[in-house]
Amino acid sequence: MSEFYAESNKENARDLFEKRIIYRSKVSNSIDYPNLVDFNFGEKFLYGRVNRVFVPMILNMGALPLQKIKSAKNLSVVNFVADAFNDLKLQFDKALTRGQIDTSDQYLGTLIAYKAWEDSAARYSTYVASYFDSMAGAIRSKNIKIKNFDEFIVEYKTLIKVSGHRLPFTKPAFIKGRVCPISCSGLAIEIADLDAANDVDKVEKFINSKNWEFYVNLCNSYGFMVDRFVPWRIVADIGSATMVKYAARRGFTTTDMILNVGYAPAHRKYFQDFKYYFLNLYDASKPNPFMETEECEGMTISNLVTPQTYSIDRFSELYSEEYFLKLYFETRFIEEESSFENFEKEILVDDCLEIYQSGGTANALAVFERILNKPFDYRGSLSYIIEQKETISAEPT
Repeated sequence: MSEFYAESNKENARDLFEKRIIYRSKVSNSIDYPNLVDFNFGEKFLYGRVNRVFVPMILNMGALPLQKIKSAKNLSVVNFVADAFNDLKLQFDKALTRGQIDTSDQYLGTLIAYKAWEDSAARYSTYVASYFDSMAGAIRSKNIKIKNFDEFIVEYKTLIKVSGHRLPFTKPAFIKGRVCPISCSGLAIEIADLDAANDVDKVEKFINSKNWEFYVNLCNSYGFMVDRFVPWRIVADIGSATMVKYAARRGFTTTDMILNVGYAPAHRKYFQDFKYYFLNLYDASKPNPFMETEECEGMTISNLVTPQTYSIDRFSELYSEEYFLKLYFETRFIEEESSFENFEKEILVDDCLEIYQSGGTANALAVFERILNKPFDYRGSLSYIIEQKETISAEPT
């Protein structure tokens, strides 16, 4: 076990805390590279997964297609990022032939991509299947005999209030959460197959490498940021002039165009399936037929109860679009850290339902998500951090 740096997250809490501080100091005391970025700080944590107004977004591959990168594996990123990485790799290979690089270096002796784009839809599908198992298991463990969807929703609301922020249900909350990696943006490439919890490898194989300075500076010249705490991860800086030039070759001339055309709000298509996720969750949670007893004129009568089943058509008839909009709004309030007073929630929901009545579901959702995702009270946001620092400074010593 390393004396100074963590090798995994399994070390005891005190040692882990102290060793993480040592690593943070080590990487912070290295040469101040402008593109060495802390993606755990402030709004950078959400980079590639939210737009400028912090609404969760997903890659729109119809507008911004994927392209394979030069790699031994079948890896892809968005097309202009692939262009930039392929040029970066070409320049790195040229430096290698000129003797500018120490070839003995395991990862920085040559550039090999080990990981790139991951499909957010597939990641969410896997996640939500596990979520269904957990939710259904929690309901069944309480031995509650649910008879119909209305009774199920009562139990759902009870559980989501406890677990909603830690274990989100909706796709927009999933996209913003820690369970969804930056690789889903199509902007990130990893050039090592290492464990991000192992600080020893970070120091020995990257930060102390003879090729470290060359690597970081070359990434900068091609419009890539380097993750300060996962130094083998490079991320396209779509705000840099260099990366925008690569994007312009593919028809995206500004950062805003990349964000607004190349990506789409996560809620836009997701809500179409939201009600059917609930139907599947209900089916997974309802019990098998059970016996129920009741007293009638001094006698105990047992009846066999079969929980209600619903066809998709019948389900849609019984529970309207407005019903699920309200349920979506309620769930999203719980999932987000933004603080709203109850009266503010009621006003926002009422206003959005009015928008739904006059302008449709899409407009109502767009307004709701834009207001909900304001980062002013988001724990970890830059404004939150500044506010907390000012609060602490103002406290009497």
